[in-house]
Amino acid sequence: MPSALRRRLDHLVRRLDADRYLFLVLLGFGGSIVVTRLYLELTGDPTVGGDTLHIAHAVWGGLLLFVGGVLPLGLANRSALLAAGLATGVGAGLFVDEIGKFITVDNDYFFAAAAPVAYAVFVLALWTYLRVRGQRDGSPRSELHAALELLGDVVDRDLSRDDRRELERRLESASRSDVERLSRLAGDLLELTRSGALEGGVEEPGRLRRLAGRAAAWAARTLPGTRLRRLTAGALAVLGVVAVGDLAVVGFIGLDLLDGTTTTLADAANDYARVDIQDGLGTTLLLARVGLDVVVGVLLLVSAVLLLRGRDRRGVEVGQGGLLLALTLVNVLLFYTDQWVASGAAGVELAVLGLIWRFRRAALRETPDGEAATEPAGRTSSAAL
Repeated sequence: MPSALRRRLDHLVRRLDADRYLFLVLLGFGGSIVVTRLYLELTGDPTVGGDTLHIAHAVWGGLLLFVGGVLPLGLANRSALLAAGLATGVGAGLFVDEIGKFITVDNDYFFAAAAPVAYAVFVLALWTYLRVRGQRDGSPRSELHAALELLGDVVDRDLSRDDRRELERRLESASRSDVERLSRLAGDLLELTRSGALEGGVEEPGRLRRLAGRAAAWAARTLPGTRLRRLTAGALAVLGVVAVGDLAVVGFIGLDLLDGTTTTLADAANDYARVDIQDGLGTTLLLARVGLDVVVGVLLLVSAVLLLRGRDRRGVEVGQGGLLLALTLVNVLLFYTDQWVASGAAGVELAVLGLIWRFRRAALRETPDGEAATEPAGRTSSAAL
């Protein structure tokens, strides 16, 4: 890699609340695809535009992608990033959802491989989110960049008291830099912050923030360590049993062949898949999904046992690995046979993955990237993740 390019890459730092913005991209991406496909299925794939024109939803997706790209370029307010993240996610979802028209000669939107390809793009976005969420850059430059973003909220009078505490913590960290210009700037800003000059820019929590705080406090009271452990282990065990149960598909296919109900493996496989499997490749993909599903099920069951036995760290690692295997490989194959079952499975697996992360923070006092959770509870989205 050229030295000039390496220096430019070394200067890149993680944006404050980057995980929050990428989560909105994920939410918009996945939600727009599911809602669009459900709408088209319920309405019989209507034509939008009349007898001559057909305004495909990829056009609206491209428009929203444009909006998502322009907003942060034209507006300095951090609130614009929230809108940009959601617009980018929805736009990308509407665009990628029509991938079947782009990869087939007859522009077949309902091409069987279209849904798996769209989900594969979602997996790529999920991987990006997990990478950003799992990073914690405590360098003085990163801390000072984050502090300067928080200072921008003072201008809009949108700085909460939790933000104020985080601002001081980040400035304290940056003031210990070995680079004099950074330490001096951070020190001066820290002195200004503590002098009371920012008091007019600190806003009391609004109704939504107060409700979120109360919900978090309620969850902490109702889900103490033991109850949260059992809930997490129970969810993993249920998913594990369902995944291992997929092995029954192989048994049913074998019985069909043995009793003469069907004469070919593809015909037998079609009895348990909602697409028309024409060749050995389709059957191989179905059986590969079953095999991977069994592996996922075993991992989730082992994770549940480990958690119940108090081996939290290993249980979390095994359970997280099993869920990520299901999300990244099993569901891609499942989308080929049944997009609605796959969508539901992905939603449930993401919810259980979030439950595991919550248990990890509560039981191990760690963030998902393995570091000690030392931040205030009121700002977990950017400081503790």
